[in-house]
Amino acid sequence: MNRTNTAPMRPDDWVIGALGVWMGTPTDGWRRLGPYTHVTNDLAIDWARPDRAANIYVAAGHGLWLASGDPDVRWRQLHDETLTEVTAVYQSPTADVIAAGTYGVARATTDDIGMPRWCSQTEDHVPDERFTNCLLIDEMGPWLAGTEAGVLVSDDGGLHWRLSDLSASAVRSLLHRENHWLAGTDTQGLWRSEDGHQWTAIEAPTRSVFSIAESSGRLILGGYDGIHVQSEEGWRRAGPRALIRCLAAREDVWLAGADPGGLWCSSDEGVSWQQTGSFVSVHAIYPAQVSGSSVSAQERLT
Repeated sequence: MNRTNTAPMRPDDWVIGALGVWMGTPTDGWRRLGPYTHVTNDLAIDWARPDRAANIYVAAGHGLWLASGDPDVRWRQLHDETLTEVTAVYQSPTADVIAAGTYGVARATTDDIGMPRWCSQTEDHVPDERFTNCLLIDEMGPWLAGTEAGVLVSDDGGLHWRLSDLSASAVRSLLHRENHWLAGTDTQGLWRSEDGHQWTAIEAPTRSVFSIAESSGRLILGGYDGIHVQSEEGWRRAGPRALIRCLAAREDVWLAGADPGGLWCSSDEGVSWQQTGSFVSVHAIYPAQVSGSSVSAQERLT
């Protein structure tokens, strides 16, 4: 792990949220993005300008920050006194940023001096419904928030929210698959919905689903006891026996973040896993935008 390498972020870099933001690959190693060591809970990355470094929205234990893919650029504070611990962030194609945390889902407007002022869109809900663990926003469909009370859903672009019928357990992870959504819960396993409002429990190998990813049509789940990989024969457990906070897959490379337990990598569809880097706990993984080690910004995914 390199804390002094100031090479800008490349589209083939994976981005890791831990103590600070790290970038790199399992093969080439990891370098920290600037000197900042904020506990990083989530990331959103905007590669909209191929001629410039990416914008990185960092949901941290100390608010919301805008970082650049250039480590020499100072991070810019985006939070105000009402947006404290941020657990999830989403940046839309229209440049709106949605943040969520202990006080609910929030959106910002700009004041007279150009500073963001945040307004909670779920402040009328009870505390467990406001405490948001994850966001899944569909520009053409419902917005979902996984909270301590279950799934909140909005059908009008986040203006109004209501609790869905998945309300028996805290929701830690959300995934959109083709024409349906999946939600992973603390104690009630995995659930599926066609509209975000009505949910049905589906078979899963663990009652605690903290993270969900997909690779070649197969689900990958992270629970208290490690990683579970879906196959034609059913489910098989793999990887470290640790709480898997986050998962991401890009072609044949799978990464899993344990909390605690560090960062783990598989390049054989989850059969074997090796630890990479010297992370203690990993909270977020953002996949590389392109494959390979020699790429230009113009080769990024659209």
